[in-house]
Amino acid sequence: MKNVQKLGLFLFIVSFLPWLAILFIVPFLPLSLAEKTTIDIVLAVGAEICFWISVVLLGKEVVTKYRRYLNPRYLWKKIRNFHR
Repeated sequence: MKNVQKLGLFLFIVSFLPWLAILFIVPFLPLSLAEKTTIDIVLAVGAEICFWISVVLLGKEVVTKYRRYLNPRYLWKKIRNFHR
């Protein structure tokens, strides 16, 4: 794997982390609503920038494939089939 592809894959994975922080960390911080909103906006913009740079570096086909694997419905199906 080329270094550019490694960077693209890294950015793709990193692009999901801010969304997790928005959902599970920021709401519980002892900050004002305005500060939380600012942090949410910065994290969301950063996540989107990382995602779109990864799309450019990896190509649309690769990102579409990985997104399918990270889709909650796909993961839930896999978990349900694993228990059978």
